[in-house]
Amino acid sequence: MKKNYRYLIILVTALVGCGGGGSNSETPEQVNTAPQLIGLIDFAIDENTTEITTIQATDAEGDNITYTIEGSDSALMTIGILSGELSFISPPDYENPQDSNQDNIYEVTIIASDGSLSSSLGIIISINDVLEGMGGSNMLLMGNSFFRPYAERFSELALDADFLEHRDTIVMRGGVYGTPIGLWTKEDTNTEIKQILDSGNIDILGMTWYLNENNPLSGFTEWIDYALQNNPSIKIFVHIPPIDFPADWQQVAEDYGYNNIRDLYGYLVSDLSHKAVIDQLREIYPSTEIFTLPTGWATFDLVDQYENNLLLDDISLFGSYDDSIFRDTKGHQGKIVVNTGALIWLNGLYGVNLRTNDSDTGFNTDLHTIAENIMDLHDPEYKQQ
Repeated sequence: MKKNYRYLIILVTALVGCGGGGSNSETPEQVNTAPQLIGLIDFAIDENTTEITTIQATDAEGDNITYTIEGSDSALMTIGILSGELSFISPPDYENPQDSNQDNIYEVTIIASDGSLSSSLGIIISINDVLEGMGGSNMLLMGNSFFRPYAERFSELALDADFLEHRDTIVMRGGVYGTPIGLWTKEDTNTEIKQILDSGNIDILGMTWYLNENNPLSGFTEWIDYALQNNPSIKIFVHIPPIDFPADWQQVAEDYGYNNIRDLYGYLVSDLSHKAVIDQLREIYPSTEIFTLPTGWATFDLVDQYENNLLLDDISLFGSYDDSIFRDTKGHQGKIVVNTGALIWLNGLYGVNLRTNDSDTGFNTDLHTIAENIMDLHDPEYKQQ
């Protein structure tokens, strides 16, 4: 465990004034002094541990000393009133800081009292990130060209975030052939995916949402039925892609009775995905966890920033993969969209706090915050529990 120390000695000196008129007393009156706190002001402890230190104070008069804590992060800690043992109530998690500034630096003030006088000592506790080998899941990710780029980038981010046992298999086909029903009905993908599921070690199955107004569950039920045969504890997530052909967004929104594409996508998420698909699947499979990743919001948020000149990179609306939001009129994603969407996956699938994740996106624009805000606004009923 790595610890950094700085020493501070608090000496409280009582100034005693002389009384007037003189005194013949040979024994001077004893004056009470406050306890002296001698200790560290800066600690660094590993995440997932609770013990911090034992606070020590002395009292010149030999009075009993009691300890209390105050400060912005004091509710997260406890101190022995007589022993001075300071510890976290729950082990801190570097990836999910709970301190007031969410920067993994916790600040409290220690109070030592003799019943009449007291001294205080401000201390900080920094949390070390520990390479935990946090494990990971074995995932089967299957979809089309509005799914695969996120899956591939997510795999890189998962390993970079120390999910060292993360494994995934990606099965991709273009267009409708990459939808759940397309993958089920096409003979080669049906055989390939069934062989993967037959292994019996798949933790998470990811599929892409698609619009099928006549039978919204088409393909989903077939694959879940098959997956559960050898993977009874499998979790299911549905990726909700953006709406394609961005040049037509406004007209499409109006055709559906909405003022803009964001309102239409909100309806697509809440009604066409959550209510029409997820709620029904949960009724059919009450023992299986089923949730969504609203990846499409990344596209709409980045377009909004582009239109309002808020992007901190030289990004065009249409162009090459590396420096555009869209790389064709169909609306296939540029790198900035893919990286943002993959961060949404990292949060939604592994619970990574994106405000502390330091993966390099290759852009000046704060894609971590964009993705974190999207997941903050995502309906908690449809997040992974």
